[in-house]
Amino acid sequence: MANEGDPSQLFSIPDLWRPSNWLDQTFTEPNKGTTTPNPLFALNPTTVATTKTNFSRPHGLLAAQDTKSFDRPPDGRDSDGFFKLPSLLRELASEADIEPRSLVDDEGQRPLSAAEASLCSSDVMADGHDDDSDFWLFSDDESATKPDHQLCTWEAFEQPDQSCEGVPLFLSEAGPAAFDTLLASHKAAGGEPDILSSDFYCACLLNLALGRSSLLFSWDVEKKTFVKTSPGLRISGLSRDLVGAVDSLCLDCGTSARKLQAFAEKSSTTAATPTRVALARVVARLVDAVRSELSACGRRAQSVLQLQAAVQPVQSILSYFKALVKRLSRQKSDEALLSCLFQEAEAAEYQSEIIKECTREVLRILSRPWIEFVEEWIGLKPEEGFALDKKGSGKGFVKVADMMWIDDQGFELEEADYFFDEKKLPTFVGEDMGQVIFETGRNLRFLHEHHPEHVLSRPDVVAQAGPPKLEWEFEWEAISKLEAKARQYREQLSRAIEGLSPASAGTATVATPRPKKRKYSAAGLECFGQDEAQVEARLLASIDQLSQPLEDSETQDDITRLLKAHLYRAANLPRGSASLSPNWTLVPLLSFGPAIEAQSQLVSRECMRLLFSAHQLRTHIDLLHQYFLLGNGVFCSRLAHALFDPDLSSAERRSGVALGGSSAMGLRLGGRRTWPPASSELRLALMGVLSECYQPQPSTSASPGRAAATAPPPRGHARAASSSSHPDLPGDLSFAVRDLTPEEIDRCMNPDSLEALDFLRLSYRPPAALRAVMAPSTLLRYDRIFRLLLRILRMLYVADELLVRRYAGDGEGESNASVRLRLEARHFVKQVAAHFFETGIAMPWRRFEAWLERAQEELGASRDSGGSRHSPDAVREQQERVIDEMMAVLLLRKRQAPVMALLEEIFGVVLRFAKGLRLRSMGWGGNEETPEELYKAFRKKVDAFVTVCKGLGEKMAASSSASYGDSGRDRSCVEQLLLRLDMAGFYGKQTMM
Repeated sequence: MANEGDPSQLFSIPDLWRPSNWLDQTFTEPNKGTTTPNPLFALNPTTVATTKTNFSRPHGLLAAQDTKSFDRPPDGRDSDGFFKLPSLLRELASEADIEPRSLVDDEGQRPLSAAEASLCSSDVMADGHDDDSDFWLFSDDESATKPDHQLCTWEAFEQPDQSCEGVPLFLSEAGPAAFDTLLASHKAAGGEPDILSSDFYCACLLNLALGRSSLLFSWDVEKKTFVKTSPGLRISGLSRDLVGAVDSLCLDCGTSARKLQAFAEKSSTTAATPTRVALARVVARLVDAVRSELSACGRRAQSVLQLQAAVQPVQSILSYFKALVKRLSRQKSDEALLSCLFQEAEAAEYQSEIIKECTREVLRILSRPWIEFVEEWIGLKPEEGFALDKKGSGKGFVKVADMMWIDDQGFELEEADYFFDEKKLPTFVGEDMGQVIFETGRNLRFLHEHHPEHVLSRPDVVAQAGPPKLEWEFEWEAISKLEAKARQYREQLSRAIEGLSPASAGTATVATPRPKKRKYSAAGLECFGQDEAQVEARLLASIDQLSQPLEDSETQDDITRLLKAHLYRAANLPRGSASLSPNWTLVPLLSFGPAIEAQSQLVSRECMRLLFSAHQLRTHIDLLHQYFLLGNGVFCSRLAHALFDPDLSSAERRSGVALGGSSAMGLRLGGRRTWPPASSELRLALMGVLSECYQPQPSTSASPGRAAATAPPPRGHARAASSSSHPDLPGDLSFAVRDLTPEEIDRCMNPDSLEALDFLRLSYRPPAALRAVMAPSTLLRYDRIFRLLLRILRMLYVADELLVRRYAGDGEGESNASVRLRLEARHFVKQVAAHFFETGIAMPWRRFEAWLERAQEELGASRDSGGSRHSPDAVREQQERVIDEMMAVLLLRKRQAPVMALLEEIFGVVLRFAKGLRLRSMGWGGNEETPEELYKAFRKKVDAFVTVCKGLGEKMAASSSASYGDSGRDRSCVEQLLLRLDMAGFYGKQTMM
């Protein structure tokens, strides 16, 4: 290198070419004072290899020989050459050719003196190489016959070559005897421990590692561990510390095996759940497998080191599973146990390959009971044993409980139904996946109950389509195969549903399984009626079969095969695409999602198709809209006249007075004093109103609910059609009397109160097949809406009567307060009714109809794709969402109760005003409130109502400032109501009378 001393050269190496200082050092020979080169760094490997110390030779001989070897002066020709062999090393190399026994006399007792050894060395040098010959050039034969060094490997240790003998250079190479002698020279005051045979001690250690007692190690029941019977024993060539370390390793392995075996035996008899029984079995199999492998490998061990190498992988596995079982046994339920095991399997990704694969296999085995229940619940596997029905208490995350609802008579009834218990799901199953599993199973029970002949209700046809199994998959390749199999299963089962057989079947019809024959018919055990030769032939065949060797009945489960194949060959584990394995948070979804999604789409599609076609879902939904939501204009007109028209004939029974005959009869709520009507009067007044007003939906494409705009027929022709000509209404729709509390009954007794018609209700009972869509809670909300709309219908009739019928007061002119109250009351009632019917009923219902139309269209298009994203639960949820939106606009929510109370008070003032006008016109004057007092009360309550609505809108605006959700829609509805009532701010001004 140029300019090595320049500090600017960052990569310069100072004194790179300078030789080592050790080569310049010299060696002064003892007793002579002569200086020779230092032989420490001589480069002749033969000299180093052949000048090994013999431990059987006295130190004096070595000292004499070494001293003698330095007496020969070096050759002058080689003193200046760096790569020349020094003369001293040539002498040592010549001396190395002499066998070690030549340094001993013939009798082998007296060692040779230094002079005699030097003489022997001189004789050998005479026949050696020339001093001028190059020592570093060896012939191939010489290097092959005389190796310069010996390579120490484990293979050579396990299979030592006895022919290669040499003098050891280090103490560790001298054998166990030298090590024992060294230990004896440094023995403690207590005495040297006894030395046992290596084979005997290894056998005891192997039994200890297997968890068995032996002569040296016994099981202590109280301490629950192994104890060493003679702690002072050791093996030749090993210290007590090293023996203690090996003992500790085998002790930990054996103790873990005993504890795991005890846990398996105890849990097999006391476990009450399938998952815990599976845990006990897998622990027992794991212990048996590792014991079998350790026993076979331990018997081949020739030393303690080999036994230690055999015990270490077993000890690591048993110690890991001992800690794992301890954590799993603390869990209270099977779901918590599986959740904990999943977390441990995820953490095992950072353990060794064999532990990782074993933990995954344990997760597969322990999850099998839960997976089998999921397969049976969603229909991928036939149900074994007792089928899950509504008579039991449920299983797993499916809970069977009684559902409470109010019947037509107002009584509480109970009916068992399936409920989803999300607390019983393992944590690795997401809430969305759990909900899909539950809905799929419940929809499948709908098919089993109402359509037992359906393809999905026949396990044999489903099994013929080859349903995919739910298994844990941890590699992308296996996940891809699972997705392909799920698609194939969905396509084949879709063809079977459409009337074709799966692709694997060659016929156009699905083959039904034939009944199995009796088991003993093929065995031929009957001997009666057979001749002697046949009986003898059967006996000889039976004897020949019994003489065959027994088959290997050893259980070869997955974890046993895994341990037997890879316990001592963990490097040969098939890694596959381990580097591309999915994240553990996605493993459950990728493993179970394809099969669950395919089955869910098939079941949901068939349920929706049957609901629309066989069970007429749209017809029943349209019926609820026509009657409960007053979407039928003919029904609204007929009902209003039957209840409020004072010009109709009375249906009230009077002594000596015949009923109206062919003329229309009604309750005449506005022109009578006795209330409530009798049941017979109610039947006569409302007879035929429901059936004659029913307008069935012409087709599925037509939008129901448009009949509200149809003009009512003439009053004289209202009963022209006979009720017998109309079929029964869907759901046995009829009028009924509501079950009321005593307080509510008292309020109904007053015909001029707003609650006078609260006893009247519509009785509707959906078919059993539609109960999953029309829940009792949903029907109760329909009933609440009908009661409010019936009040609104009465207020509309009263408001119209206030404008049409001008009641005169005792011959005097009508006051200004009466006129203003007449006009303002009609405006208020009309705007509130328009807001309720248009914004509260019509708009949400149109969105619901559009959603049903899209669902039905997608259902027809999903035949090619094999699935549908809509399900009966989706229809129920959508319907409940629409009803909730209606109740929010109609002020029927609990938090809107004060606003509804103000509205009812305003309606009460209007009814009292109409009552006073009616009584004065009929000459029944009394002490009623004056129009001025009523108008003042009306204005005060309307102002309060408008103020409360404004405050409610501002509160909703503050809560919906971030996003436009339900609160934003409610705010919009409140603003629309305020705009209808008080566009110019009339109610916010102080007007003078």
